[in-house]
Amino acid sequence: MAYYFTVEEKKGKYLPLDIKKSKYFTKQSKFKNLGLSLQEIDLFTTMFNNEEELRASLLKEGILPLSMSSKSLSARILRKGVYHKVIYDFLYQADIEYILDPNRLITRINDKLYEGDFRFVESLASAYLKFYDCASTAAEVRAWANFSIKTSSRSHYFDELDENGDLLLTRMLKLLIYEYYQNQNGKVAYKEGIKYLNLHSLIAFTNNYDKKHITNKLETEASSIPSEEENIFMDATGIKEKKRKKRPIPGQIGFSEILK
Repeated sequence: MAYYFTVEEKKGKYLPLDIKKSKYFTKQSKFKNLGLSLQEIDLFTTMFNNEEELRASLLKEGILPLSMSSKSLSARILRKGVYHKVIYDFLYQADIEYILDPNRLITRINDKLYEGDFRFVESLASAYLKFYDCASTAAEVRAWANFSIKTSSRSHYFDELDENGDLLLTRMLKLLIYEYYQNQNGKVAYKEGIKYLNLHSLIAFTNNYDKKHITNKLETEASSIPSEEENIFMDATGIKEKKRKKRPIPGQIGFSEILK
């Protein structure tokens, strides 16, 4: 399937850009004209740390028209004359380690489970519930993630190993990322081949979740800061005082401890 690196000319209309002209582009696929493989796009965008650097390079090399310097960039597929967006954003320099070694992504995602982020695990499993490669395993992961959310503790089923010595969440991720087959005994055997679209999707999903989590955290912190008017009022009335650190009540368990 051919992908296209596009810029939004106007609402709902997209113009494919010829990033093959860039000195940072590496040709891998046999697609002609402006068609690209998803991996070619990823290897190109991961040459940059962020969208600002990517956009600046495209402008400098004359690939992105100056009149569209601030327009939205995206990877899209062409169906019946309409460009449809590939889910989530581009991958950048920080993501190259996961492309080169998918096991690092598996470790990153497993770390979220053991840090107690069960909502992330539930969201991840729900997103891949209908994928043929891992449907039954994803359903199991989602069930135990929901159980963990309700009980505020990690289900012991996440710690059990399968016939390959893999944890439940690891099994789901490996089924998505790696080519595999089942032998006569029904045991899953993994191949070296990578299902690249799934790998890209997992990296982008995790990045998107973390981006939202950081944004929500910053918004929460910002809402707790007194406004300028509140500060003026407190200064004028003289009731502003230094906050005292709260001491825990003996025997009381904090929320952060519950999630451990």
